[in-house]
Amino acid sequence: MNRKNRIPKLFIVFVALGLLVSGCAGAYSALPREKISEGDKAILEAKEGNASLNAPVELKAAEDKLEAAKVALGNKDYDDATRLAEQASVDADYARAKASSEKARKKADELRQNIKGLRQEIELLSKQITLKEGNRP
Repeated sequence: MNRKNRIPKLFIVFVALGLLVSGCAGAYSALPREKISEGDKAILEAKEGNASLNAPVELKAAEDKLEAAKVALGNKDYDDATRLAEQASVDADYARAKASSEKARKKADELRQNIKGLRQEIELLSKQITLKEGNRP
């Protein structure tokens, strides 16, 4: 009789352990999914910030790492998936920042050219005024 009581108790213990392990695995896989989602969002923001034009190499690196993270997740390699997704987010943030910096640099160059043109016009007008004043009786 003692042996009959042990079998259901062992069964319950194994079932409980199985549920515990599967529950932890589900929670463990949630982190890389969250990180991949964050990576997708970071890449989208980088694209909206014109990283495709001003930081294409950095954006491509982010996209490649995010794709690798998705593959790792599919292979249930949660540590690699998390690491790669985090790297993709950082690369995307860098691409966005570089694109923003490049845009500002281009705007500054444009302003310098405008200032240079205005100075030349001022010099020309100044010479014309000087010539007109010199021709007055």
